[in-house]
Amino acid sequence: MSSWEHQGLSDRQVEYLETTYPGALIVADHSWPFGISVLEFVHGDRRLLLKASATAHHLEREYRAHTRWLDALGDDVPALVDYDAGAGVLVKTFLPGRIALGSPQEHDAGSFRQAGALLARLHRGTAPRRAPHYEESMATKTRAWVARAGGLAPEEHLARVADWLDGFRPQPVELVPTHGDYQPRNWLVRPGGRIAVIDFGRAELRPWYSDLVRMEHHDFELRPDLRAAFMDGYGPEPGSAAPSEGYPAPGRRLDELMQALGTIVWSRDMGDARFEEHGRTMLTRILSTL
Repeated sequence: MSSWEHQGLSDRQVEYLETTYPGALIVADHSWPFGISVLEFVHGDRRLLLKASATAHHLEREYRAHTRWLDALGDDVPALVDYDAGAGVLVKTFLPGRIALGSPQEHDAGSFRQAGALLARLHRGTAPRRAPHYEESMATKTRAWVARAGGLAPEEHLARVADWLDGFRPQPVELVPTHGDYQPRNWLVRPGGRIAVIDFGRAELRPWYSDLVRMEHHDFELRPDLRAAFMDGYGPEPGSAAPSEGYPAPGRRLDELMQALGTIVWSRDMGDARFEEHGRTMLTRILSTL
């Protein structure tokens, strides 16, 4: 029996892996509950990590990030080894360590300072791209989330978002490479305490502040000192999107609303009740400051 069988992989994926990594030994299953198989394996003298999915968009974004943007992070991210879009297979080097989430480093200021410095390297590793119509497209996407969130969030909240969108005036913005889910669950604490970044399946060109939203509504809300440490590592905020008198710029607020609503709808689709409730909490907090 092949070592690749009975691991939640399709026949095509098994065939590809048997051909490319014959005799591999699977040593751990880190699979997600939402359709992506993640397997740690040894092939020859190399320890590697497989991601396999029948829907390629997550893997495609990760591949694009590795081939376009991640040189700026050097060995603080895994290295890309192999990608086959047709088979839905992506292989990277395996970095030893433990996820910051659930570890003592989850609430450690030094880890947040390191993570801030790493994010700055990602954001500043490529020249910003001016996007005249980005906010317009994001406003359209947010309206679609409002429509899909009917019955999942209080109707008065959805009405307030719709009213806010009616008054929103899109402006040109600068886009940089972003991680897309930057928070302790995607930070790896390596032996010695050095932080690495993993999982670029949501990487895309966005405004820099998009990568702070998850932390603003969890880690930074619970521990303002962690925000201070993170921004100490990150450095000065780009002036065009910095908060004015304590209130985010309209485009930054749009990003928060879009992520909150997207969290609610996506979590319901995936059956993740805890994350769905987190999205509603995010939405309530954002609306309290409008």
